Parts: sequence; C-alpha cells; structure tokens
Amino acid sequence: MYRTIQNIRFFFSAVALVAFATSFADADDRPNILVIMADDMGHGDLSCYGSNQIETPNIDALADAGIRCTSGYVTSTVCAPSRAGLMTGRYQNRFGFEHNIVDSGGLYVREQIGLPPEEITIAERLKSLGYRTACIGKWHLGVHGFEDRFHPNNHGFDYYFGRFKGHGYFPKVEDRQIYRQKEPVQNIDVPYTTDWYTVEAINFIDSAAEGEPWFVYLAHDTPHTPLQAKESDLERFAHIENRNRRTILAMQHCLDENVGRLTAHLKNTGQFENTLIVFLSDNGGVVNGTSQSINAPYNGQKSTFWEGGMRVPMIYCWPEKLPSGIVFDSPVSSLDFTPTFIAAAGGAIDDADQERLDGANLVPYLSGENAGSPHETLCWRIAQRGAAIRFGDWKLVRTPHRSPMLYDLAIDPGEQNNLASANPELTNELMNRLAQWEEGLADTPRWISSNHWASKNRALYDKEYPVEQPD
Repeated sequence: MYRTIQNIRFFFSAVALVAFATSFADADDRPNILVIMADDMGHGDLSCYGSNQIETPNIDALADAGIRCTSGYVTSTVCAPSRAGLMTGRYQNRFGFEHNIVDSGGLYVREQIGLPPEEITIAERLKSLGYRTACIGKWHLGVHGFEDRFHPNNHGFDYYFGRFKGHGYFPKVEDRQIYRQKEPVQNIDVPYTTDWYTVEAINFIDSAAEGEPWFVYLAHDTPHTPLQAKESDLERFAHIENRNRRTILAMQHCLDENVGRLTAHLKNTGQFENTLIVFLSDNGGVVNGTSQSINAPYNGQKSTFWEGGMRVPMIYCWPEKLPSGIVFDSPVSSLDFTPTFIAAAGGAIDDADQERLDGANLVPYLSGENAGSPHETLCWRIAQRGAAIRFGDWKLVRTPHRSPMLYDLAIDPGEQNNLASANPELTNELMNRLAQWEEGLADTPRWISSNHWASKNRALYDKEYPVEQPD
C-alpha cells in the first residue's frame, strides 16, 4: 500500500522554494545519480500506473522503494525540446529550442539547431562537483555533423554511447548510427539496443574509481517507433490481438527487465541505497497512430497539450534519504532535476544562476519536510501548435484552431469537460498569465518544424482517446 502526501490547492512560487543552500551530502557521501528515460511511453503502460495488460515488476519495485509521482510533467509534448528542458533545468523556450530537430533545408542556421553551448547542463554541474558522467542512448539535442558543438562530450559528459537521433533496435555496423564517443562502433556487441544500453551503463558504473560518484543519463529508445521487439518478448503477449499493441508491450517488458538488471547490479555492488534513481518518459505515448500506447486516465497523446501529451510516469528512488512507498500528488517537473541533483550532491547554485533556473529542489518535498507544492505554475508552448498553463489545479489549453479550453484537474484529470465558457474571467486570467510567461522568454524559436507537423497536430484534437484502461 502507498501512503499519500496530499495535494493541496495552495501553492507558492517555485523560485522562492528552491533551497540550494542546504547540503544533503558530505563530500564522501555524495549519491550516485541515475536517470532512466523511456521514449514516448504511455502514462498508463506501467502496472504501477494502472495497466491491466502488462506487469512491470522492476519499475514497480523502484516505486515501492521510493516515491511515485502522479503529477509528473516534462517541459514539452515532443522529444527533443523535452530533453533540452530536462538537461538544463530551464524552459527550453528561453533559448529558442521549441521544436524537434530539423534538417534546415537552408531556412535556418544549422549551427543553431541544437542545445546552445552556453547553456549549462546537469552533467557540467555535477562534473564540477567531482562526478564522472555518462550519456547512454538517444541524445537528440543537435544536428548530426556538428559534433564539436552539440556532442554530449562537449556538454559535460565524460562518456557517450548511443545515437544522435534515429531509431532501430537491431543495429548494423554499416548504418553508422551507434557512436562510442565520437566514432561509430565497429562491432555490434549486443544485438538489441535496449539490452546494449544497459550493458554500457553497467560497464561505465564499474569503471568508476572507489569513492568516485557517477551520474548516468540512460535515455532508452523504447517504445518509440519503429516497433521492433525480440521474438521471446513477443511470445509473452501472444494473446494481444493488435500486432502493434502487442509489440509495444513486448518492448516495454524488455525495458522493465533491463531496469531490473541495472538495479540488481547496484544492489550486488552495494550502491543501490545511496543512488538517486529517477525513472520517467520524455513525453506522452502515441495513441492514435502506429504505436497504440495507453495514456489513461489522461486525454490526448504526444504532441497535444492535453495531459496525455505532457504528464508522464515519474518515480524517485533514493533509499538512503527518501521515504519508500509514497505517492506524491503535487505537480513536479523535469525542470526540477537540476536543483534537486545539485542539492543532493551537496552543491550550491549562486543567486545569479538561480534566477536562470525554473525548477525546484524536490528533496524537502519528497521527504515530507516541506508541505504544499513545489510549483504554483507550469507552462508549455510549441510555436504554431499551441500552448498550455497549469495554475494550481486549473489547466488552460490554447491552440491556433480552437477557442481556449479550461479544465479543473482536481475533479476532471481526464479533461473531458471544457469549463471555459462557464468561467470567462478565469479563462481570461489564465490566458494573460500564459501571455506574460511568453513575453518573458528571452529568445524566439531558432527553428520551426514544417507545417506538415502543424497539420498533423491539429488533427489530433479531433480524435478520441481512451481514458480507461483496457483489459
């Protein structure tokens, strides 16, 4: 049974609540930090988040040993901008990273299509505190070919293994997609990438010197298309009639097994208790498309500004410092990773830098020391596609083709009842709050995805999405 920290409807400024000064770790007791990210995972496709079709015992075990956030958000409804916000602790809109990576086609300056070198990443901050750092898996934060500008090695990561973007779970040497540091691999050591990424993570962890803390950002491709699963995993779900749905579940079963292998290794090497592990997805799952994910009980999917696009599974596990078996209902964000990790590692962020950040140190909240919510307001935007704001339990969605939509998430988390016409003053207030946030952004989008994607995105609001779990 989970204990619940109640979500209250009184909130405070995230900036005022970021507690950087308190040290949570002595120099010789700094936690290892592990971020495990899924790609396009449906909110309702883990058994600890309500799935009836798949058991995910290893991910569930992290929730049992830690804290399961029920209002976990990322900063965008598509992959690359979401990763940019996570990596910097800042709304990616502030530095013009609002759309997925594009081929400039001569329209944009290619050297700007990626994570700006002047942005400070989590890896750079932790490296300055004595951490060894690794990025393993999907990077997706810069145009391939500009390695010196956008490569993870130049954003604070000592070690990189994975892809710049691209997918495909059975890699071939001749595809030249998998890189170790800045060179494509010459051998396929493990035939399936979900398994291979875990092997690389374990090898990196084992390479750390005694007493040297490490930070691993393990960004899996699973379950993003193409849908490719191992036959042994597909056999487990032979009873699922829909082939795409069956493959999604098989891929996620493989991911869960790999989470289990990694956590088992941490336990066997005596590192689990003092490792801060966060599990999440980069955005919501694709429901009406090839992938057939489930975001229930939330409406919408990836690319929409309904909850199904931005509310994701988010689990914190740090047995040595945080309580176990907790459900945390208040809104938290991937923006919080930077201040949380720095505080956990015993570091500090000066006042000037604090003003740049948009997240909160969650340790006092997750531990029960602080009551209330870390965030009064959270905002989202993708230019030409729409925007949204959550203020307390109220959520407003603005798109180019519809009147504003207003929802009370406290009683309608599935966003089934648009209350905008019944609450014109509140709707106008939230529209103004959203506009004020946009006016405060220092940059405009440095590139914009093609109108093809804007058209596809508009059509997503005309579809229906399951808000109940299938059997």
